[in-house]
Amino acid sequence: MRISHRLFGRAAIDAAQPGSLAVSLLERLEPAELEELERYGRESLGEAALDRWQLPVVAAFGFLFVGRLAGETVASAQVIRCRREGDLYMDGLYVRERFRGRGLGGALLQGVLGQLAGQGSFRRLLVTVDPGNAAALALYRARGFRVVDEMPHFYGLGADRLLLAAALKDGPA
Repeated sequence: MRISHRLFGRAAIDAAQPGSLAVSLLERLEPAELEELERYGRESLGEAALDRWQLPVVAAFGFLFVGRLAGETVASAQVIRCRREGDLYMDGLYVRERFRGRGLGGALLQGVLGQLAGQGSFRRLLVTVDPGNAAALALYRARGFRVVDEMPHFYGLGADRLLLAAALKDGPA
């Protein structure tokens, strides 16, 4: 994938073939876009989704990606900076339910990694995953993520997470 253009606060990454996922980095949100992303996030992630107060902040100060098929938003990923220099954290990634099972999560993740690799001095992308979520673990591992820490009770008693990392630059994650 490659960055093809940058217009009106957006950078687009176009896939090589027509009909494939176009991944865009949003730097600001129009009201209708905000409403759409909030709704799709809630449908896909429930209470874990970012809302109308958080999405504009991520767009302005972090990295808010959307994946579109034929102009329709089908997926999104939200990335924020970490306190540790060189690290980014992916707070959420989702594919809308009716578009799942088509490899779009992997295409979105690949576009996110490609875009972030060209952004400044960031060395790695972190994400937390439920240890029992085999599909998510497979998705991340297939794109170079590896487990770097176990985080018992991260979201409360019994809500354990694994911390995964992928290198954005040459070197270890």
